[in-house]
Order: sequence, then structure tokens, then C-alpha cells
Amino acid sequence: MAAIIVLDAGTGGAKCAVFDAVGRRRAAHREAWLYTISENADFPFVKNFAFDPDVFWQALCRCVRAAVAASDLSADEVIGVVTTSQRQGCVFLGADGKELYAGPNLDTRGFSEGIDVLNTLGGDRLYEITGHSAPFIFPIARYLWFRKHDPHQVAHLLMINDWMTYRLSNVAAAEVSNATESMLFDLQQRTWSQEILDRFAIPASILPPVRQPGERIGSLTAAAAAATGLAPGTPVFVGGADTQCGLLGAGATDAGDIAAILGTTTPVQAVVDHATFDPSATLWAGCHVVPERWVVESNAGDTGDAYNWFVDLLVHERNGRYDAAEQLAAAHARGSTFTFAGPCIFDLTKMRHDKPGGILFPFPAMHIRPPAGELLYSFLESVAFAVRGNMEQLRSVTGHSPSRLIIGGGMSRNRLLVHLLADVTGLPVQRADEPESAALGAAMLVAVGAGHYPDLSSAARAMSRHHMVEAKPVQVEAYAIKYAKWQELNDALDHASIG
Repeated sequence: MAAIIVLDAGTGGAKCAVFDAVGRRRAAHREAWLYTISENADFPFVKNFAFDPDVFWQALCRCVRAAVAASDLSADEVIGVVTTSQRQGCVFLGADGKELYAGPNLDTRGFSEGIDVLNTLGGDRLYEITGHSAPFIFPIARYLWFRKHDPHQVAHLLMINDWMTYRLSNVAAAEVSNATESMLFDLQQRTWSQEILDRFAIPASILPPVRQPGERIGSLTAAAAAATGLAPGTPVFVGGADTQCGLLGAGATDAGDIAAILGTTTPVQAVVDHATFDPSATLWAGCHVVPERWVVESNAGDTGDAYNWFVDLLVHERNGRYDAAEQLAAAHARGSTFTFAGPCIFDLTKMRHDKPGGILFPFPAMHIRPPAGELLYSFLESVAFAVRGNMEQLRSVTGHSPSRLIIGGGMSRNRLLVHLLADVTGLPVQRADEPESAALGAAMLVAVGAGHYPDLSSAARAMSRHHMVEAKPVQVEAYAIKYAKWQELNDALDHASIG
């Protein structure tokens, strides 16, 4: 049976998943990785992040070998290899094809240069071209920083998924969904922005040609085959950004769909059929991996990472700790605690590095202490509240009132959270059965590119499976009151200071 190999470079680690052409995951393997972190001397409240590309590539290759071994497939079953990755992360190559710099989406070494970009081009014009604002973590700022501080000449600027494709095939190319995250890309024209390149004297030659997600780009090189254990000549396909692949994998392909990909962070994106901008420039706009589809994005912020922190603090079991955490939370549902530690309503106009967060108890006296389960439950509530707030922003910009909320990503495994999302939003929640929705979406790109399906909508219908969770009317009414209180307290924190 046909098999598809997906390499996935997330913020927290390397993954490889093996899918068949009907969307069943045959095997997967994951390996955590670490970044080199240093202080930003000019702006102490942000940090510089980088990674060793050889170390990361070796981790990805080990994941491929382990996943392929676990899937027990033969070389002739593999119809293609594809990549997906975190957004905003990028890699610079020199003329010899060797990496000069590699950094994740967390890297803010270009913070000062981001201010220069805003001052030179203007925030309004930058948003009109790219669909993004606040360029501090984007590749444009990091490239300008590198040009100022390093004597090496950059020959290629690649997003992380494009760099992985280059390592596999020795072909440099870009694709629309992650090119949008470079702040060098014209969202409406779906091509590199000549205006931005000219304004900042960035040579167009460093930017690779733009190809379509799902297009065959080349074949596995002998070196990549030796590293991964796959056969030389295996077809390599263009992939996409993890969030947009996640939307595809969860089934969000049609204009009007809204999906939340519950991962390390939780992007909440609305699918639209034309480039759509927020008049206040609060929300981001981007390209979908689906042809003739764009996205408008809000973001519920730090969700999966923050939840891991809570679980580490409050759950003593080492094995099955997420199940234990969910059971603890379910046993203490309907508490009166409010949590403001991670999840948020996306608004760049209110973004503050010193905004206070924390946990608000119903009683200030600590001899009345909420149990661990109540703290976990209140955190999951805050995820649902933040998703609702972000959905409301999307509705106001797109004018679409969705009939359901589509969800995918690792935290969608939490059944309690899925029910909370239904009750808090008042909508049926369509949960993807495959939590690795980004990897599944990338596999769909190959399935179409290899001719198994005529288009991505057909692939999504055939390869994605879901189940619906309905909202409970009594809980919807109760949560409308509690959400209003959470929102009131959240707004108050925008103006609070403890410094």
C-alpha cells in the first residue's frame, strides 16, 4: 500500500509520521530538541534563539528511521516525502550551500532591525503588503541583523520547511504558506514583494522560486537517502507551514471554516476565498496551502507549553500524566478560579512584555486553597475562553458566522478541553481523529501531487476523519456569564502593572 513520509520540525522537537494514502497513520516518532539561547544586549526582555542545523537534521533523520522501522514498510511503498514546520523560523545558506544561521520562530535577535523596518516602511504599508505587523520575529528583521553583524554573504534565505526540502532534494524553493511568514512576501500577488526588497536593498537572488504546496520538486539525493534510510530517488514534494497544513489535515478547506490548531501555541484561523485584512491591523492574514484560499489569523497564545508547565507542577504521576491531569481536572470542574497564564486574546496593539498574569482565587486567604484539579480545570477553561475571544475577532473581520469549530493538534486529545470548547463557544466542535493534523495535511499534499486525488478538498474528505461534540445548552448559558467575567478580568490586566 502507498506510504507517505512526513518530516515535521516543530518548536519543541523533530517528528516523522508515516501515513497511507487513505489517511491512516502507520507509525510516528518524535525527538525533543534544544536551542542555544543568549541575552539580547539591547533589549533584555527578549532573547536570541538559534539551533545547530546538523544536530537538528540528524534528529529528523533518526525520527524517519524509527518511524519507518515501526511501520514495517518496504521502500517501493513510499510514494513521496514531504516537510512541514513551525512558521517564522528560517535558515540562511552561503554560496557553498552550507548553513550560516538557523533560528526558530522564537528568535528576536532582529528586534532593533524590526523597529527600523517599521520606521522605514511604516506599519500600515507593511501590513498592506504582507498581512503581518510587528516584524520583530520575522525573517526580514533577522536577515537585516545578520547583514549588519556577520561578514558572510547570504546566498539563500529559506523557511525551515523549505530548508528541510533542500536537505532532502538539493533544490531551493519556497511555498506560499510559509513564505507569507517571512515579511518579504506580497500576500495578494502570492509572490516576493519587489517593493520591500528594493526599500531594504535585499537582493531578489537570495529568495528561491515560489512553488505550489503538493508540487513534486525533485528526488531524494544519495546523501539524504543514506541519512534517512530511504531509497535514493524517492519523490520529494513541496510541503507547507504547520498551521495551514494542520487546517488541511483537520478538514478546514472551505471559505467560512474556522479552525483552532491546539499545539504549543493555538493559532485560530478563518479560511477565506480572497486576501482579507483587518482594518485595525490586529489580526494577521496569510496564504492557505489550498489553492485560491487565504487565511485570517488570531492566536490564543501559549497553550500547550503552558499546560505542560501546569502538569509538571501539579501532577505527580510520571506515566500517563496527561490522563491523570485530565482526571484531576474533571473531578474539580465548575470551580471559581480564573487563570491568566499563557492563553490570551490576540491583540498586537495591547501587547506588553510586562503584562501581569497569574491565578485568581475566590478567597484571598490561603487557608482556603483550591485543589490541584481546580487549577488544571481553570487553565483548560482559559484556553477555551481565549479561543472564543479569538473567534469573535475573526467573525468581526470576515463577517462569517461558522456553523462549527474545527480543531486539531496535540491538545485536541484532551477530551475535557474539547467539551469545554463546545460549551464555551456554543458551537459543535469537529475534532480531527488524527491529532497530528499538520503531518496529515502535509501527507494530503503528496496524495494529490502523486495523483491519488484530484484536489485537496477531495483528499481531505477521504483522508481526514472526525467526530462531533455538541454543546450542552445549560452549560452554554453558564459559560457565557463566566466568559464575560474572564474577559473583564483579562481586560483589567491590560492596564495593570506589578513592576
